[in-house]
Amino acid sequence: MSENAEKRKTFCTHCQKEVDVVLRPPAPRSGHASLPDNEEVVCLDFGGECEGEVCPISQLRPVVMGVRLARSGLRHSWKTVRGQCEGCGQVAALALIDLDHAYCNLCGTTNTWMLLELDQDGQVIITGRKESGGS
Repeated sequence: MSENAEKRKTFCTHCQKEVDVVLRPPAPRSGHASLPDNEEVVCLDFGGECEGEVCPISQLRPVVMGVRLARSGLRHSWKTVRGQCEGCGQVAALALIDLDHAYCNLCGTTNTWMLLELDQDGQVIITGRKESGGS
């Protein structure tokens, strides 16, 4: 954990318990990037029960908190699947954030994923990325 990061406990209304969070200082700016000036909250207790429309801690979709935790390196054990990352094209162990999203530790891309069962006791992982923008 970064020496500037601060660990705290807070109450999660979804889990109905106290959880550990880390407040990470904003990234340094060179003057050109439009990054938020506020601290980033990373919940160390993010897990399978974190579902629904909005995380009560971040006020964002739960997958955002999962990606923050994966990107932070503060959790070292993730359930993984081996698949091709749509961001870097490499076959890698993708950290499973939830039932629909996996994080590539090589390039930082959040992939959508699904498991396709084959006829003869086989499985294949299909990955993709949601395209942003219009028609």
